[in-house]
Amino acid sequence: MINGALPLPEGSTAVLDRNYRDIFAGLFLILAGTGAALYALSHYALGTVSRMGPGMMPVSLGVILAAFGLAIALPAWGQRGEAANLRLRPMVFLSAAVLAFALMIEPFGLVPAVMVTTVIATLAEVKLSASRALLLGAAMAALTWGVFIAGLRLSMPAFDWPF
Repeated sequence: MINGALPLPEGSTAVLDRNYRDIFAGLFLILAGTGAALYALSHYALGTVSRMGPGMMPVSLGVILAAFGLAIALPAWGQRGEAANLRLRPMVFLSAAVLAFALMIEPFGLVPAVMVTTVIATLAEVKLSASRALLLGAAMAALTWGVFIAGLRLSMPAFDWPF
């Protein structure tokens, strides 16, 4: 039952008066972009175009993100949309993957953090086997090590065991 209406026949979908999925996605991007730009403006010097300060890129990217959000939300206001099928499994496992990376990067290093993050993120989709998830995690960890540590020579430990 949607908005007090009668139950829908089997196999049919509800049509909403607006495309709320794109409206809310656009609003989220607008809020995230505006928040990032305002935070950067209040904490970093902007500089000039010829001599950019540390706040120039975050402010620019925040404004661009907010503009993309506007470009998504405005057209959706006039479109009809279907009721969203909310899937909790991807939201839970992708959020857990981001949290795992944040908690693991400092004590364990880049390679284990990326490996565990990738394996947890693959749990969001049921179709991937455990062996393929581990193989994908190892490949992502190796690629991340190659790009950031070997290639760009970032000063972060690849492995850092707290034991």
